[in-house]
Amino acid sequence: MKKTFKFEGETLPFEADKETLQHKLSEIKQLINNYQEVVCDLDSDAYMARGNGFCETKYSESFLDNRIEALTHKALQIEQWIREF
Repeated sequence: MKKTFKFEGETLPFEADKETLQHKLSEIKQLINNYQEVVCDLDSDAYMARGNGFCETKYSESFLDNRIEALTHKALQIEQWIREF
């Protein structure tokens, strides 16, 4: 059974079932891990994006921190929605 969800701060709702939410949560957690790896390598001139949604750009630490925070907030919302199913 699908339900309608909307992330805080976003205008467009989406429909998903529990399995779709679990898949989306997994994707978001992987993105968080990717960004955290990049943060760890910021001091290295050799670092470049790894694929997985990144391009060949050196990101600022504040950009990465903001992305991690936003994705973490989405993950928490999805976890709550999964518990409520």
